[in-house]
Amino acid sequence: MAPNVPALYHPTLAVPDLEEARTWFRKVFERPDLRWEETLDLSLLNPDYPVNYSFFAFITDIHWVFLCPTLHAQGALAGQTRYKGVSDGMIGLGWYTDDAVGMFEKLAGAGIRAHDQQGKIITNAKPPTSSFASDVFTGFTMPEDTGIRYEFQETGERHWEHYARQADPRLRPEWKGPSPDPNDPLSIVLTSHHTILTGNPARLSKLYVDVLEGQVIGHGHNAALDAESTFIRLADTVLECAVPEPDSPYSAKLSDGRDLYYGVSFLVKDPEAAGAHLAQVDVPFTHDGGSVVIEPVNGFGAQWRFIPELPYPAAERRQPQF
Repeated sequence: MAPNVPALYHPTLAVPDLEEARTWFRKVFERPDLRWEETLDLSLLNPDYPVNYSFFAFITDIHWVFLCPTLHAQGALAGQTRYKGVSDGMIGLGWYTDDAVGMFEKLAGAGIRAHDQQGKIITNAKPPTSSFASDVFTGFTMPEDTGIRYEFQETGERHWEHYARQADPRLRPEWKGPSPDPNDPLSIVLTSHHTILTGNPARLSKLYVDVLEGQVIGHGHNAALDAESTFIRLADTVLECAVPEPDSPYSAKLSDGRDLYYGVSFLVKDPEAAGAHLAQVDVPFTHDGGSVVIEPVNGFGAQWRFIPELPYPAAERRQPQF
């Protein structure tokens, strides 16, 4: 069988200070967070793997990783440079796969290079391996080939039960989809989509439609970004491929030829309540039509949007398929 992508693994947000980011996350989302070492059974892992460079947080239907680049290259990851000097903001998007070897063979067949956690190029002779467990296979695409760095990970099933306890409840057999919390001050219903700015939509489409077999589910003009957007569904996640107009200030952000993972949009029941909460916890925000927006300057380099309706057909939402 062809390698499958059953669900989003996690977005990765680079932050300069984990404790500062943790404080911000807790006051904005009022949800628990987890240290890296709380997500897995450490007795099953490489004892030299660094455990203090990130924290995890589950928001309604996906989990996030907040990563501090200056703490990353230690222990089993010593010498790694992929996060050296990166600016705050969204630095990667990870996907689960049920066959990492097959997935990276498929990517290579499409001319997309990838490397493992040690920075070594993945080949048929050098399959993807992780630095923290023998039955976890993980690798990352080269941003030069895919616009940004995408991660694909196959996680041995002996880790699922522990990981599903708090880090990612979607791995639980009884998971039935997002269940809004009536006490959530942001009134989040679900994650609507992730926005990627690009000047090379063919490159993004090649990865998500041609290689990963995602589906285009909608088109539209994004007035806030002065961009033409295509919405692509892959597994349980929707991506907005936004192409800014040539004279747009957002187009200037793409001057190096790379894509920019700009932010995330959450569908909420009550944007006014979301704005009232942000005002109460002293987090600056703006209004954009009926949406409430934390701009990148106030959101660790990422834009966080709280929107009243989906910008694509609701019927296109899907559940993870583990």
